[in-house]
Amino acid sequence: MNFCFDCDDTLYDMRSPFDQARAEVLPGLQADPEAFYTRTRAFSEEIFDQVQDGTLTVDQSGVLRIRKACEWWGQPVTLAQAEAFQAAYRRAQTEIRMAPELEEWLADTRSGLWILSNGPDVHQRRKFSALKTDRFFPESHTFTSGQIGFAKPDPRAFQAVTADPSDFWYIGDNYHNDMEGAKALGWHTIHFDRRHQGSGPAADYVVHDESELTALLRQLEGEYNV
Repeated sequence: MNFCFDCDDTLYDMRSPFDQARAEVLPGLQADPEAFYTRTRAFSEEIFDQVQDGTLTVDQSGVLRIRKACEWWGQPVTLAQAEAFQAAYRRAQTEIRMAPELEEWLADTRSGLWILSNGPDVHQRRKFSALKTDRFFPESHTFTSGQIGFAKPDPRAFQAVTADPSDFWYIGDNYHNDMEGAKALGWHTIHFDRRHQGSGPAADYVVHDESELTALLRQLEGEYNV
């Protein structure tokens, strides 16, 4: 078996560095933490194509989305505050960690392990470095949309990993990009719906945290006699 993981909100919880930055820079912001974070992610998705094609840098997009989110909540921030938030967020991203149960499964499994993640190559690989993914994922098995030139759900992003997905499972948090994109090419799919946004028929399985995910992975490996 081969398991291919998304990175953000799949190999780690993206809210961890986000909440660190919010506590440091915007401690007085009156907004539900999960709802506020989800709103920033929605704005991020709206401008992702501009990051992918280089129109916006990662930091520019981060500043824009936090300003838009704060404005949406009726608590606008200055450009300086938004830039400080993005700088704090980038620092916190150097401290991201995988959940212990996921690390334990990755260390024990005999299945093939891959990463396919949307985002600029240098930016995503900084996260791989912080997560120390090279302990489990061979360098030749790690792909980013910035490296490939195509972002999920574009079929060419998945085809960069394999031309024969019959024994490949894709694990990701974004239903449209990850589940629908992979399923369209015949991949097996596991929707890691960490934020409880809802799933659909393109997901073969749905899990909500690392404990559920690793239990499912062990179950699947047992069924396939890995």
